[in-house]
Amino acid sequence: MSGRLQGKVAIITGASRGLGEYCAVGYAREGAKVVTAARTEVESDPRLPGTIYHAAKLVEEAGGEALPVVCNVADMDSVEAMVAKTLDHWGRIDILMTNAAVQPQGLISTIKVKSWELEFNINVHGPFRCVRAVLPAMQVQKSGNIINISSVAAFGGSHYGATKRAIEAMTIGLARELKDDGIAVNALRPVGGIDTPGLLFGRPASRPAGFVAADRPARPKPDSYVEAAVLLALQTPDTFTGQVYNDAQLIERLASDADKRKYREMNPENWVNAMTA
Repeated sequence: MSGRLQGKVAIITGASRGLGEYCAVGYAREGAKVVTAARTEVESDPRLPGTIYHAAKLVEEAGGEALPVVCNVADMDSVEAMVAKTLDHWGRIDILMTNAAVQPQGLISTIKVKSWELEFNINVHGPFRCVRAVLPAMQVQKSGNIINISSVAAFGGSHYGATKRAIEAMTIGLARELKDDGIAVNALRPVGGIDTPGLLFGRPASRPAGFVAADRPARPKPDSYVEAAVLLALQTPDTFTGQVYNDAQLIERLASDADKRKYREMNPENWVNAMTA
């Protein structure tokens, strides 16, 4: 553990599994105290393993301190209760990662209206609620770091992509508004699909983790994504704010030369090419 986030308090929503869990563990390895926030307290489907308590256990095993908190980002009362518990427990909030999201099935022309509304409520209004809830504490501190999670889907034309375009626009606006408060705001996209329980959900049993169709690029490991999340958590409004990049681009811009070589060597060609895209 290099301690780059030593003593920092981080809230990660959607931390019960997948990229949220990976980042929670990565932050812990750097010395952070991590709130593992999500709705899942009990594993109800073995195809979607993970709970806030299991994630907290992984954080502690990685050398960090953990606070598992049940939070539904679709409910402002739930979000405010999560923030209050964090402040009661640790007295400050340094990092917010708005990772919780859903992706209902269907096309824009066929998706159920209630699914469309749910997707925006969680993917867009959820991060907005979380940001607004942590802002008072960060503004008093005159410091803070907000990392919103986007997706390559923002480049395309889908209902999920629409929510991610909204997140990116919100990120850019917030960065401008909060610069004088000492709060950096950026958005992080994975270069492409990373094996997570959500991505693997529904895959035929004959397709193991890491399977990629012949006409699809190889998937990167989560290591570079987590490193990009750590690098973003170190930024200030004077160093890096209002930006929307994928993990490869962020490592190209923010990592040391040695780390750039390290992540080039461990990742597939499409990830390396994305560094300078």
